[in-house]
Amino acid sequence: MSIRSYDFHTYWRKNDPEETKRSNSFREKVAKEFASELEAGDLRLHNPHEEPIGPHPISMWELDTGGKYEPALFARVLAFYQLNHNKLSVLIHPRTNDGDLIDHTEYALWLGQKQRLITSFLK
Repeated sequence: MSIRSYDFHTYWRKNDPEETKRSNSFREKVAKEFASELEAGDLRLHNPHEEPIGPHPISMWELDTGGKYEPALFARVLAFYQLNHNKLSVLIHPRTNDGDLIDHTEYALWLGQKQRLITSFLK
C-alpha cells in the first residue's frame, strides 16, 4: 500500500448560522495560511458543497494535497487543522490503491465529532 495524496473534508450544518460562520472563517484561514501552496498546486481548495454529496452526509468543503503526498506538507496542514478547525468535524483520509471505502473508513482520521458517512457510495 502507498499513499498517493490526502483529503481534508470540513463539515458544517448549513441550518446553523454560527457553524456556517465558523466554517467560512476556517476556510478563509486555510486559504490565507497556505496561499503559496495553493498557488503552486501543491494544495487544492475545492468549492463548498451545501448539500450532501457522495458519502458526505452534510455540508462540506475539501482541501487536498494536489494529487501527491509530501510528508512535510501533510504534517504542516494536519497541525494547522488540529489547532484551528473551530470545533468543526474534519475527516482526513488518504488516497490509496485499496479503494475509497477503506480510505474513508479504516484509514481515516477525525478531528471534532465524527460524522456517519454514507458508505454505500464508496467502493
